[in-house]
Amino acid sequence: MSTKIAVNAASGKMGQQVITQVISHQSVELVAAICRAEHRLLGRTVRTTDVNYTSNMSAGLKQSDVVIDFSLPEATMQLVQRAVQNKKAVLIGTTGFDKAQTEQLEQAAKKIPILLAPNTSIGVNSTLALLAMAAKMLGKKADIEIIEAHHKHKIDAPSGTAIRMGHTIAEAMGEKFDELKVTESRFEKRIRKSGEIGMSVIRAGEIIGEHKVLFALDNEIISIEHKAQNRHCFAEGAVAAAIWLATQPPGFYSMQDFLSAE
Repeated sequence: MSTKIAVNAASGKMGQQVITQVISHQSVELVAAICRAEHRLLGRTVRTTDVNYTSNMSAGLKQSDVVIDFSLPEATMQLVQRAVQNKKAVLIGTTGFDKAQTEQLEQAAKKIPILLAPNTSIGVNSTLALLAMAAKMLGKKADIEIIEAHHKHKIDAPSGTAIRMGHTIAEAMGEKFDELKVTESRFEKRIRKSGEIGMSVIRAGEIIGEHKVLFALDNEIISIEHKAQNRHCFAEGAVAAAIWLATQPPGFYSMQDFLSAE
């Protein structure tokens, strides 16, 4: 039995990538492609399917087992509200949520399955595991730098993936990331403090997504890096995780939960 998937923000770059992955996947079925009411694709047929782009979110959700969302925080919050009403699972690849919005998502997850992933790439989430191992061995001895680069259209900075990497490193060292991270103050004229986790951001061109973490010792540097060659890796991971999420009970899940269950 195939998993019925709805795609929110279906007209966006990631929405289109997810649709491509869904259409080519043997175990899933595209049942809804949701876009803005004023979008030029509204009413048109989605490629080789019999599905039309729609702005009717509730109707799209009712047909699905799970919805995949790569949009903006405000749009995601509206989607989750509708998903709770329709008791549908939601995989969220959107980033940039503030504390209050994250808390609202956690409350909603008591009623429906929600997987929140700042990055749905299998490679990135494997990288997180490597970073945890490196942080346990080197974290207290090294100067740690997280360097991330994305396309010029990305709004939030640092990226959700970079922040997740920071939390992973800090947790592995038994510390709190918010107490160690250094971003805006990097341009101050001062000597680096011990234990800091520095974060640098690049926004340029059409960079898909690059993340590098340096563990700098006095005489050597260990570098762990991930580069997305295209957006297919995000869509591939999102669809695989969505299939799993559709069968889960209400809860607040991560990509690590999905990968550990595989």
